[in-house]
Amino acid sequence: MLRITSLSILSCSMAATMLLDSLFGGDPPVLAGGNHDAVDFKPVVEAPLPDGFPTYTPVGQIELKQYPAYRKAETSGRVAFWTLFKHITSAGITMTAPVEMTYQEEGPPLGEQRSMAFLYGSTQLGDLGREGNVAVVDVPAAMVVSIGMRGDRSDSVLVQAEQRLRGWMEQKRGEYEQSGPVRVMGYNSPFVDRERQFFEVQIPLRKVSAAAAN
Repeated sequence: MLRITSLSILSCSMAATMLLDSLFGGDPPVLAGGNHDAVDFKPVVEAPLPDGFPTYTPVGQIELKQYPAYRKAETSGRVAFWTLFKHITSAGITMTAPVEMTYQEEGPPLGEQRSMAFLYGSTQLGDLGREGNVAVVDVPAAMVVSIGMRGDRSDSVLVQAEQRLRGWMEQKRGEYEQSGPVRVMGYNSPFVDRERQFFEVQIPLRKVSAAAAN
């Protein structure tokens, strides 16, 4: 069983500021993926997953994952986290994990972060539409290839993770193709020790039709 800890500390502005700093900076992490880490590491779960979401991808492993349709509140900019935090607080939406960070459509390298999103626990919560700088949208069900990672995030580590995913895609050429921008799913606040931070780097995929493959 994954250890559950409370996100109540995220209800104060100090926590939000610290999280913002963590999401946009910090010490450079080390690319994870050794057998010892993959076997022994268990992410700290600070908030529930949205309805129907798959569990985490083990550290250092690459796997295909199916995601159900989900609802998210999305924005961009340096104060994206704080903007989203104020949105869900005013709307009475419970915090979930992961937080979604979307990058460029194609790579490598990933390039700059394009947007950040908080995921609603259910597609039945809230209302679609735009409120200020936040857009609430529904995301259709999709397939991704994902790699589990631990530690802080840096540009170099994200690029290495993406390259590993693209190496997997090269082996599957003719079976899958990219269908959306690279994204990072971050599961932890800075109140979790650095070495226990967990995130996934993902590339959305679709199956290549037989006609296209030929």
